[in-house]
Amino acid sequence: MSEAEILARLVVAAACGGLIGMERERGDRPAGFRTYILVSLGASLFTVLSLTAFPESETARVAAQIVVGIGFLGAGVIVVYGGTHVVGITTAATMWATAAVGMAAGAGYLVTAAYCTGIILVVLVALPWFESSVITRFQKRRLYFTVQANARDGLVEEIESVLASYRIPFLLLRFQSCREGEGECSLLLRANVSGKVDLLEVMESMRGVPGVVSVAFEE
Repeated sequence: MSEAEILARLVVAAACGGLIGMERERGDRPAGFRTYILVSLGASLFTVLSLTAFPESETARVAAQIVVGIGFLGAGVIVVYGGTHVVGITTAATMWATAAVGMAAGAGYLVTAAYCTGIILVVLVALPWFESSVITRFQKRRLYFTVQANARDGLVEEIESVLASYRIPFLLLRFQSCREGEGECSLLLRANVSGKVDLLEVMESMRGVPGVVSVAFEE
């Protein structure tokens, strides 16, 4: 393999990684433009070296370690907030796919690398719209509603009827006695809310129940 051919493969790998990195940079993700260029370029160079620099060894051994190495790198961008919210998985997966693009370019499959880059960009740019417009409408979120209210008879039943009117499955987890003259009381309800339901409308309806002081929710 000539130096010119090696250089061409590295340039294609860097260009593909740069295109993906530009999209990630636009979204202000943890890994940006330069990171993706380096991931793709490094994977490409390792692949070239595995094919040319070690003629007496198994050529796939060096390239195989790229997958493991990118796994460690991708794990560094995954963050867990509050023990429940996980962010960075898409970024890690994109880095993993970008390394594969670099490997394809390094192995000489330049057209395949270009096509795969296009597919990755379509996934990152177009599919979020589809996800937010279509898929989320069929998802259900588990929410915990906390209701503070002035105690009166029938309060719990009226709040539960609001949730039932929106066909929201719920479970009353905790409540204080809500009888007339006993001051403020609080309720904690767990509900599975569909993406089709207007959550703000539900909360306004709950606030509209006589005696309700405040309504809050968390996932």
